[in-house]
Amino acid sequence: MRYTKNDIRNIPLTEFMAALGEKPVKAFGDMKLYYAPQRDDPEPMLVVDTNTNRWYDHATDQSGDIIDLAALKMNPNLYMDPRDFILKYMNEYEQGKELSAMARHPQQPTVVGVDIKKVKLTDFMKALGQEHPVAADGNLRIYNAPYDDKPGPTMVINIETNLWRDTKSGAYGGIYDLAYELTGSCNMSELNQYIAGQMSGMGKSQKVEPPKQEQEPDKPKRKMRL
Repeated sequence: MRYTKNDIRNIPLTEFMAALGEKPVKAFGDMKLYYAPQRDDPEPMLVVDTNTNRWYDHATDQSGDIIDLAALKMNPNLYMDPRDFILKYMNEYEQGKELSAMARHPQQPTVVGVDIKKVKLTDFMKALGQEHPVAADGNLRIYNAPYDDKPGPTMVINIETNLWRDTKSGAYGGIYDLAYELTGSCNMSELNQYIAGQMSGMGKSQKVEPPKQEQEPDKPKRKMRL
C-alpha cells in the first residue's frame, strides 16, 4: 500500500517502530518496551501503548504521538516536516514487505508476447507517449518524468545499463521500478500486465506529458517507489 499524509494518524506506532528497525524488547499487555530510536541507550526506555497509540520515554519524561516521535528521530537538515519523514520510512517499509512477498512467489516476466526483461526503457517511454528525449548527453537520455504531477526533465535513462534515475526525487531502478512509480502497484503480475499493455498499445498512461494516446488508462495514479 501507499501511505499519504491523511493516513499518518492511523499508523500503528508499532509499525512505525518496525519501519525504523526497532523491535519490542518486552511486552506487558497493551504496553511494548523499546530502545528509543532517537538515542543510543544501553537500556530500553521507550514504552508504546498500543491501545492509545502513544509513547512515553522514561529517560526524558517526554510523551507523544507518531509525529512527535518522528520529530525527535528525523534529521532537521533533511526534513522540515516530520510527516515527510514518516511517509518515507513507512512507504519504504511497506515496499520491502511487498518485495519479500513477490520474491517468495516469483512471476513469469513474459506477458502477452512481451519479454519484459528485454524491453528498453527508451522504447517504454515511446509507448508512454514520449517519442524522443528532451535532451541527450553521451549514453544518457533525459525525459519529462511521466509519474510526476508536474512533469519536468528530471528522469535520466542510461541506455547502456537500461536503468533510470530521477534527479529531483532520487527514485531509480529498472522498468519495474518505473511501472511502480506510474501505477503504485506492488503486485508483480499487475506490473507485468501494465508494462505489456503499454508496449502492445492496449494501455495508456494517465501522466504522459505529450499525449499521443486517444484513451485514458484504467489504472489508478497512485505513486510509489519500488
